[in-house]
Amino acid sequence: MKTTQPILRTVFSILIVGAAVVGFIMLGENKARKRKPERSALPNVETVIAVDHRGGIEFDVDGVVVPYRQINLAAQVSGQVVMKSNQCRLGRVVKKGDLLMKIDPADYELEVRRLKEELSQADASIGELDAELSSVENRIEAARKELVIEVRQLRRIEDLLKRRAGSESEADTARRAELNTRNALQTLLDEKQLIGRRRIRLKSAKELGEANLDRAELSLRRTEIRSPIDAVVVADNVEQDSYVQTGTEMVTLQDSARLDVTCKLYAKQMNWLRQSQAGFDANSMADQTTADRDNVYHFPETPVTVTYQLGGVRYAWQGVIDRYDGAGVDPQTRMIPCRIHVENPESVTVMPSGDGADATGPMQRVSQPPTLMSGMFVNVIVNAKPPIALVRIPARAVGPGGIVWTVNDGKLKRKVITVATSAGNDVIAYQQSGGLVAGDAIVVSPLASPVDGIQVQEAARQTVPVGAMPTGKPSATSPTLEPTQ
Repeated sequence: MKTTQPILRTVFSILIVGAAVVGFIMLGENKARKRKPERSALPNVETVIAVDHRGGIEFDVDGVVVPYRQINLAAQVSGQVVMKSNQCRLGRVVKKGDLLMKIDPADYELEVRRLKEELSQADASIGELDAELSSVENRIEAARKELVIEVRQLRRIEDLLKRRAGSESEADTARRAELNTRNALQTLLDEKQLIGRRRIRLKSAKELGEANLDRAELSLRRTEIRSPIDAVVVADNVEQDSYVQTGTEMVTLQDSARLDVTCKLYAKQMNWLRQSQAGFDANSMADQTTADRDNVYHFPETPVTVTYQLGGVRYAWQGVIDRYDGAGVDPQTRMIPCRIHVENPESVTVMPSGDGADATGPMQRVSQPPTLMSGMFVNVIVNAKPPIALVRIPARAVGPGGIVWTVNDGKLKRKVITVATSAGNDVIAYQQSGGLVAGDAIVVSPLASPVDGIQVQEAARQTVPVGAMPTGKPSATSPTLEPTQ
């Protein structure tokens, strides 16, 4: 019994070791069977067709509302302020022609009366001279007739003297009478000339009096300070009963009928606006004359939409970006300051639901709109239409550095794009020769380790109808998936 137990232990040990060896061999065969080489499958990618973009380049910039013009009204005459309108207060709205203040007009009214009396005296003096001139002319006419008679009398006496029928004393008397008449006529002619000179002097004095009267009446009108425009009072410097000197600032008005918006554009955005001008041709710039090149510095006027959000509602005003705000580039931001003119700030509409350029549908007129006031921060939407080739692709297809991957003949191809602007979930890029063009198949699915030129399998291709999507908004038509072979 004792001898059989060691034998049994040995047998059991051998069986256990054998079972372990058999199991290890079987597991090794299964692993080897799984590692059996198989033909590797091509990576699957999803693509989207790049479409030609013809809706222009829409971009938005921030701006600040500023006055179109601000007028400082100063006293043009001196005196005491005897009246100040209740509308001439800070923040009040005034209309064109409204009386704001009045300076004591008493002294100016007296000056007008005095000058009118001087003019009356000048008219009377000129009338007297005219009467005197008329009298002198009559006397001249009589003197000329008398001279004719004296000349004939002298000739008769000289004829008698030649025939020895007259005396020398009679001839001398006739000569003396003719000479006296001639001197009298000359005196009257000189008097007439002097009257003419006096009349010119009095007429000049009258004209000077009329000019002084016009100036006095102008000063009298200037005692009333009226609003030259529809405006808002932004400064009120003088109170009633104050004494003001000529040039004292009385009130400051800000034009409320028109407003401006200041903004800044990048150089490329300004280039889009210039290219949007009709007849722009960069290739013909070198052939232009100096006179023609002056037009290059003219600002390309472009319609814009000024928006302001209040209480969850976005309001819009139509304007035109039409000039530079200064001369030069901002040295800190390297951007170009520009001005937007809003001709009618009261014409406001409500933009439909959406974010800025993403909004679609007609705008609605507002019955009680907010007031566009200076100092407000607004958003400006600009739509430039440069004549350049653009392509629209999904934003998720663009990698760092503007890299996109395309599929051509089943192979990946790496391309670098230049993005013009973004529009919702898409980006607008420039079409480039040898680069990305409309019709290319753009990879939109993630790529683990893309390599230029490797074979891929297109799992599905998305197509979007050309022009179906407005600028900056995803297409309302859902992309269709086309299985690829």
